[in-house]
Amino acid sequence: MSRVCFSAFSDLHHHPGVFFSQAESRLAAIKARAEKNQVDFVISCGDFCHNVEVSSELLKEYDNFPMPVYHVIGNHDSDRAPYSETLKRFHLDCGYYFFDQNGFRFVIMDTNYVLIDGVYEHYDMGNYYSHPDSCEYISPDEVAWLKKTLKSSPYPCVLFSHGSIERSDDVPNASEIVALINEVNRKTPGKIRLVINGHHHRDFLRIMDNVVYMELNSTTYDYLPEAHDFYPAELVNDHKVANHTIVYTEPVHAVITLDSDGLIDIKGMKGDYFMGITREMTANPPGDNCGRLCTPDVLSASFNMHYGTDW
Repeated sequence: MSRVCFSAFSDLHHHPGVFFSQAESRLAAIKARAEKNQVDFVISCGDFCHNVEVSSELLKEYDNFPMPVYHVIGNHDSDRAPYSETLKRFHLDCGYYFFDQNGFRFVIMDTNYVLIDGVYEHYDMGNYYSHPDSCEYISPDEVAWLKKTLKSSPYPCVLFSHGSIERSDDVPNASEIVALINEVNRKTPGKIRLVINGHHHRDFLRIMDNVVYMELNSTTYDYLPEAHDFYPAELVNDHKVANHTIVYTEPVHAVITLDSDGLIDIKGMKGDYFMGITREMTANPPGDNCGRLCTPDVLSASFNMHYGTDW
């Protein structure tokens, strides 16, 4: 029986002077829990930072974890530095890739393409901000790569992305990816078992067509379109967008264990709200576009999935 255990976190949003992210202490806590649980690897599900060129020390801390570490590219990771530099600092040749470990295939997707005049261009230096209705695509080249990667895998697969392919309000060609997942699983039941995304700063899980889809909360905060005035002026002066956030007290993330027999065990974390300030206290609606509420937690759940075939 194959078994693997990994730590997953998302949306750290290291952005000095802008967000009150406390990124160094949050990352240290993620490392400590990963060591305690003897995980096989750690993965960031996107938006690790907003500028890799000013995040060298934090990236070095992540690189020095005592187990392999991986990145999913988030929409903000190349906001203030070229995409090519982000790839370099993340030790990647491309934003989509895979690796095999302990009898599983881990597939990292890149949902950061903007369609401009019929051409799919990768997010780069905030180029997508001026095209809000043409964002978060998975490019045709990536879709072709994904088909080959999934169909040729000798192992059960776990998929990671920043944007969501489960939601109806995110990746425009998500239905194509879900259809691919279902096609692969019809041919080989249980080949694709778990799909994890970040981006929306929400704690959510659903099982659809015998695949577990998990939306991983931010390890740091919820973002608010409408600012509030509950945080001290000194904090806002030092972190100019702090009043557009609801900060979590704990670095919420998940430790996830899978085995080839169908176990999917998610150990999340309970958190709280910094200074007791909740989204409901602000002028913002309690839910997002899908009605999902803000919580300072990452859920825990355990499933023994039945696929009708042996691996």
